[in-house]
Amino acid sequence: MKKFIVVTTIACMLTAGAIAQPTHATPLPAGKAVGTDPQFAVSILTDYFEKDERSDRAGGVWMTGIGSLMFSAGLAGGLYSATPPAPDGIYTDADGQMLMRGLSIGTAGAGIVIGGIGIAMLAKPAGRYKQDYAYLYAERDPVVQEAIAYGVMKELADEARRARVVGGIVNISWPIATAGGYAIEAAVTDSWEKFDDNVLGALSWTLPSLISGIISLATGKSDEERMLDSYKAMSASYSSGARF
Repeated sequence: MKKFIVVTTIACMLTAGAIAQPTHATPLPAGKAVGTDPQFAVSILTDYFEKDERSDRAGGVWMTGIGSLMFSAGLAGGLYSATPPAPDGIYTDADGQMLMRGLSIGTAGAGIVIGGIGIAMLAKPAGRYKQDYAYLYAERDPVVQEAIAYGVMKELADEARRARVVGGIVNISWPIATAGGYAIEAAVTDSWEKFDDNVLGALSWTLPSLISGIISLATGKSDEERMLDSYKAMSASYSSGARF
C-alpha cells in the first residue's frame, strides 16, 4: 500500500511539473494563408479563352447559315433571270432582267464570302489558345505562371480599352461632323432654312451613333476590362481574408 502511495505521489508531481512548464507553440505567419495562393489569373484567363472559343463557334454557325441562305437566294434569282421577261413576272423588260441577274450574282457572291468566313471560324481547332499562349501553360512554377497570366490579361484589357475609346470618339465625332457639314453647306449657299431639315433627317442614323459613343466612353466596358476587374476584386477579397 505504501509503495502504491509513493508511486502515485511521484506521478502526480511529474504531471504537475509538466503542466507548469511553459509551452512554445509555433506561430503562423501573419497576413498569410496556409498553403499556396490560388491562381486566380490563370483560371479567369482560361475561362475567358474558352468562352471566346464558344462564341466563335456560335458565330461561325450563324454566319454559315446566313451565307448559305444568301447563296441559295442568289442562285435561285440567277436561274430565274435566265427566263425571258414576262408581263406577269418579276421583271417585264430586258433592263429588269439584267438588274435581277446582277442582284442575284451579288447576293450569291456575298453569301459565299459570309459562309466562307463562318466555315473558317468553325474550322479553328479547339484549345487553340493553348498554342497561342504555350509559354503560359508550359510554365510549371505557379507563381511565375500567375504573373504571366496577369500580364496577358492586362495586355488584353489595355488593347480592348483603347479600341473602345477610339470607337466611342468616332461614334461621337461622326454625327458632329455631319451637322458641321450641313452648317458649312448652309453658310456657303445661304440656305439656313434647309439646315434643320437636313440635321433632323440624319438623326435616324446619327443619334444612335452619338448615344452609342457616349455610353461606350462613359459606362461601357469590354469583356477584357471586366475580366481584369474581376481578377482585381477576387485578389483583393482573398488578400483581405488572408489577414484574418
